[in-house]
Amino acid sequence: MCGIAGLVNCPDDDRLSVMTDAVAHRGPDDRGVRYFPEERVGLGHRQLSIIDLSPAGHQPMANDDETIWIVFNGEIYNFIELRAELEKRGRRFKSQSDTEVIIRLYEEDGIDAIKQLNGIFALAILDRRQQKLILARDHFGVKPLYYLHANGKFAFGSEIKSILKSGTYSPDINWQGLYDYFTYLYVPTPDTIFRGIRQVPPAHLLELDLRSNEVQLRRYWSLPQANTNGNGYHESYDEAKSTLRQLLSDSVRRQMISDVPLGVFLSGGVDSPILTGLMSEVSRQPVKTFTVIFQGRDVEYYNEQEEARVAAEKFGTEHHELPVDISQPLEMLGLIDHFDQPFGNPTFYLMYLISKAARTGVTVALCGAGGDELFAGYPRYRAIGLSKWGHLVPSPARGAARHLLGVLPDDYRSAGLRRARQFVDGLDRDFAQEFVNWTYFLKEDQKRSLLAEQTSKDGGYLRSARVVDELLKQTSFKDVGNQALAVDVQSFLPDNILEYTDKMSMAVGLEVRVPYLDYRVVEHSLRTPFKFKLQGGRGKVLLKDAFADLLPAANAAAPKKGFNFPLAVWMRDYFDKYFDVHMDREYLRQQGIFKWDYIQQLREQHRAGKNDNSYPLFSLIMFDVWYRKYIAGTGLPEIDFV
Repeated sequence: MCGIAGLVNCPDDDRLSVMTDAVAHRGPDDRGVRYFPEERVGLGHRQLSIIDLSPAGHQPMANDDETIWIVFNGEIYNFIELRAELEKRGRRFKSQSDTEVIIRLYEEDGIDAIKQLNGIFALAILDRRQQKLILARDHFGVKPLYYLHANGKFAFGSEIKSILKSGTYSPDINWQGLYDYFTYLYVPTPDTIFRGIRQVPPAHLLELDLRSNEVQLRRYWSLPQANTNGNGYHESYDEAKSTLRQLLSDSVRRQMISDVPLGVFLSGGVDSPILTGLMSEVSRQPVKTFTVIFQGRDVEYYNEQEEARVAAEKFGTEHHELPVDISQPLEMLGLIDHFDQPFGNPTFYLMYLISKAARTGVTVALCGAGGDELFAGYPRYRAIGLSKWGHLVPSPARGAARHLLGVLPDDYRSAGLRRARQFVDGLDRDFAQEFVNWTYFLKEDQKRSLLAEQTSKDGGYLRSARVVDELLKQTSFKDVGNQALAVDVQSFLPDNILEYTDKMSMAVGLEVRVPYLDYRVVEHSLRTPFKFKLQGGRGKVLLKDAFADLLPAANAAAPKKGFNFPLAVWMRDYFDKYFDVHMDREYLRQQGIFKWDYIQQLREQHRAGKNDNSYPLFSLIMFDVWYRKYIAGTGLPEIDFV
């Protein structure tokens, strides 16, 4: 993996070098900067060498007559096939890199070259003949790509920090983004927390005309739509299993191509043991596996040590276990530097720790991201089926159930009570709003209670469920289950799971690959009926059955825990102190963003076990850490949680 950066219509000073070096952690092996005075365009690249470790893979890279230049972050998994086809057309290559394949393909097919790529990527192509700069991002947003287009200037980068270093932007808060953040725990694409800085959405191209300075953004790939010929899905269940096995096996085989050591993140669930088994079938050496384990009675629910060991023993892996505790909370909050915006899902810390541990032995790791979104692994998909009965229950009875769940004390040793409360509270006749209520956190009325009136000075907020509503309108799937999967693949997955996966792995110079997100696997999954994936309240049925001979029985039968963090316990026992020390009434009055009384209400409910408010509270802390560094300029506060 790598980091890229670039500037348009800016002088050839040291800005480009500073922007490029801002993402040095993403590419510690090589550095390249190139300025084109005629076009007034600069391209920068930091490289983490994975394939073709020779100088021939240096970037920015050009074609033979230097009319086409590229900076590229990612891996193209079908580059060998594409190269063979290009050689048949008479193209000759100087390197073994996938980057050169993209250049040669672009020479042949122009912008349509992007449609032929199977991989994870964020790239920029300078076409000096057509006077265009082209940005492109992979199908599901595995690799990030941000840009700023304002005042005749254009800047882009793998991380926001490169744009902040460009000298073309003064930080300003996007208030709608802040409003959405407290529902989703992230700012949904294409926005960021910074007003004016945006993301290239997954599966999109951005073209900047260097003559007119006009930008065009368009989609180059879309999720599959429901069949419209009236016959529905044609494959039998057994055929669907066979196709899935073939596609995922091929995806793993392709993604094991590497000139550096490679391993896999192993949990006690279903997704990563399947990957481990497929890797073991083709690897000549024992696969290196890495597992996070929790120690202590309060967090034993989250521990998957035994299930992971079962898989490691079955496949004869070189297994590594990483104990996690709360001994370094300051390190956790300090990781905001790698997001450059508030991010409220604490699972990022687990990804950081496992990436840091894995990096001591490998440079590339595969992980099971996407398995839940494609095969109905999350509890919210079961809630869809239950909701049709829930809506039939009279309002007084639902109110009584809500009251009963509200008085039950929660010791936070499992997520069961929180999910039950969230289901009952979330029932809504508007499916978009209902799905947001089940999946995410603060509702509209809660955010109005939290945020000071002055934050809505732009004319009020749009409701956050509009993001899900717009995605639902884009799908033609008949069953609501596949509609929900399609929404998650385009929102929860790129903006949450893949966001922290990229930022935390790149923080330590580790490349993480995601075999479930080969676009062929995704297309197949979403085309299959939802009943193939969720049956009798059991998720991932199609996936488990397709790999029944490979998946250990203990993993197939294990309850869903996920790659999760015992935040409720840690908020009660450790993080709550942050509010007394750093977000007291006077500080919040001067800041003018939040209402102190409502924050105290959230804290009191959580401490008493009346409601699990750990995620909203942690989101507040992460916002404050971000605000101090990026807006107030005071840096990370001194914190003592002991």
